[in-house]
Parts: sequence; C-alpha cells; structure tokens
Amino acid sequence: MEDLINIHINGQLYVLNKKKKNNYDIVYSEIIDDEYWNFAYIKNSEINIRDEIKNIINDMKELNRTPLIYITSNILNENIEKQIEECNLKKSYTDVWMIVENVEQFDRYKSNIDFTVSEVNKNLQEQFIQTVMEGFSGDNPEDPYGELSDGYRIALRRTFEYDSDYKIIHYLGIHNDEAISTATAVCKEDKAIIYNVTTKKKYQKQGVCKQTMSEVIKNLNNLGIKTVCIQTEEGYYTERAYKSMGFKEIMKGKAYTVDF
Repeated sequence: MEDLINIHINGQLYVLNKKKKNNYDIVYSEIIDDEYWNFAYIKNSEINIRDEIKNIINDMKELNRTPLIYITSNILNENIEKQIEECNLKKSYTDVWMIVENVEQFDRYKSNIDFTVSEVNKNLQEQFIQTVMEGFSGDNPEDPYGELSDGYRIALRRTFEYDSDYKIIHYLGIHNDEAISTATAVCKEDKAIIYNVTTKKKYQKQGVCKQTMSEVIKNLNNLGIKTVCIQTEEGYYTERAYKSMGFKEIMKGKAYTVDF
C-alpha cells in the first residue's frame, strides 16, 4: 500500500511539491488549490495530533491553503480516532482505494459504441485536456468531483514535459474523430494508479468507460504492470462501477478539515 501512496503523492500528476516533517508531510500544488491535492498526509501511526495540529495549520496557512489532514486506514488506529474526535476535526471526504492484482486476467469489455483507445501524443494533447475538463463539469450528481479549476488544465499540460522516475501515460477514446473518453495512468516499476477517468455525457452508460478501462489495463499489462489501483469517493456510483469491473478495496483515505 505504501508503494501506491508514494505514486499518488510523488507521481507529479497534480501534486508538485512536498514539505517533509517528522510525523506528516505537507503535500500541495502551486496551481490547484482544492482539497484533493493540498493536505497534510499523516505518515506516523504514533503521531500526537493534539501537539501537531497548530504546526499543520501554520504550515498550510503559509501556503494559502485550507488546513486539511489526510489519514489512510493502514495508519488509522483507535488512538488517532480518539484524537480526531477530541480535536473536533470534521470529515471532508473519504477516498476508496481499489486494486486489480491479476491484470492479465482483467475482463475485456466491448462497448455498444465503436471507438478506439490510444495513447495521447503531442497532436492529441489539447483535445485530451479539453475532454478531461469537460468530463468533470460538475453537472452529474453521480460524479463525486465538481467542475475543475483552470489549474488542472495547466497541470495536465506540464505532464507532457516531465522526465522523472514516474511514467505518466494519457489515454484518449475516439469515435468518428470525436474524443469521447479519457484516462491517465501514473506508473512506477510494476504498479500504476489510474486517474482522469471520464466519458462524454452523451456516451455514458453504453459501456464506454468499461471498454476504456479494459484497453488501458491491457496496455499497462503489456508494459509489465502487475497491480493497478484506482480511487474514488466513497458512496458514489463510480465506486460500485469499479467494483463491478473487478477492482477490490484495499484501504480508505479519510480527509478532515481543521478549524483555525
């Protein structure tokens, strides 16, 4: 699980900076200011939140970010839960982390729509980015994520210039020259996390998402990836959809806001 957390935090998709502390890391983006990419990641199960809370508040206020604590279930214990209650932390959201371990056995899906999924090159870059931005339009109550700020557009453009230990692969589904679906894989060694899973509204609920995921995972398998992870917020349609594809929950990540 720690390998996957490291990919999420260090993969340079939307998070570009990290300040290391003894018991937590401040993870933040300079161009995206929402709660999904700016938080204090608790990395020590023995942390005394009561003692650290002021430090976390100050660290995040210096960055002009809302103080937020992110704790994964492999760290969360009875003592931390008690401290969360005593410090009056308010839950902001809960991520469900799910994986497919046997990627070579992942079911192959075929949509009712005839389309192809390809890796995004420079020629498709702007079309991909625009499709992602439109995919998270905020008008779907079954989608946990709202409309994206323009910082996401800037961050996605930057990913085409990165040269690091983490490999970022963008995918675009195209039907009759129209972009209809997207996905992004951030890879390190034999593990990958998939982000930016979108389907254009008029093509939803026709198997487009399933086929896109199927094609992406097939490609990752060919690249030697053994474990594929995906995240979504707890309680939404997307959680049920990914589980129906064969993803299994391995942990949860809980985000808490801090009064200051």
